[in-house]
Amino acid sequence: MLIAIAIIVFVSLVVGLWTWSSAAESKEAVATPVTTDKILFYGKECPHCHDVEKFIEDNKITEKVRFDSLEVWHNDANKKFFLEKIKECGIAEEKAGVPMLYARGECLIGTPDIEGFFRQEAGIQD
Repeated sequence: MLIAIAIIVFVSLVVGLWTWSSAAESKEAVATPVTTDKILFYGKECPHCHDVEKFIEDNKITEKVRFDSLEVWHNDANKKFFLEKIKECGIAEEKAGVPMLYARGECLIGTPDIEGFFRQEAGIQD
């Protein structure tokens, strides 16, 4: 009886882990839809990305400028799209990072350049 219970528990764990793993993989494989010519690529745990996010919130940029945001550290499809864009900009993969804004065919990497772009687009005076 004890062996039967152990087998049932083991099989349940294996099936549960497999189901969880499959769900996580399919979630990562779905690309975020892009609707504009301005795409902000970021990483969920990236401190510099959080700085850009705070700038966007503090200055109400989303009310003034249309852009898309794609998380690339946990979404493989978004990461693939990010790599395509840096290649298009002539940036070596090992030199690319987030935050990165792809705007009208140009790649802007880093907080100062991205904030500068959004300041100009939103009409924010220094």
